[in-house]
Amino acid sequence: MTSSMRLLVAAAVASALLVSVYVIAGGRDYRPLATADPCHPRSWPSVHGTTQIAEQVAYSALDGAACELGTSREELTLAFTSRDRLDEFARSHHLSSEQVDAAAREGLLRAIDDGERSGAINGVEAFLLRIAARAAPIDRLIEYVRQGLG
Repeated sequence: MTSSMRLLVAAAVASALLVSVYVIAGGRDYRPLATADPCHPRSWPSVHGTTQIAEQVAYSALDGAACELGTSREELTLAFTSRDRLDEFARSHHLSSEQVDAAAREGLLRAIDDGERSGAINGVEAFLLRIAARAAPIDRLIEYVRQGLG
């Protein structure tokens, strides 16, 4: 048997071994994880401190905005990484910038509700945050989310 033939046999055996290990390890049952429905509020873990609460608010706000826009949180998160991507997202979904901004604001309001429901934000804080969420320039809030993602 020539050396190239031995190499070919060794490669075939190695390939068969890899496929066998994959099947034994449960690879046959592999399915991609389903994307969570952003319209179904996720439960908040026990959060403590401003950073953890802000992180949960951002996740929940993205869920709420994605629900309003009929997309996934993951797709919207990618869109928020830059103004160009957000503009492309709006174009590809036949949305105006105003619609995206309104959805972001609604998402933030939903996040405040979720935070209050979970006990991470008390009633007074929630009241004040709602006032700020309704009055603050949404493009600044989106920029804060973008900075948090970067």
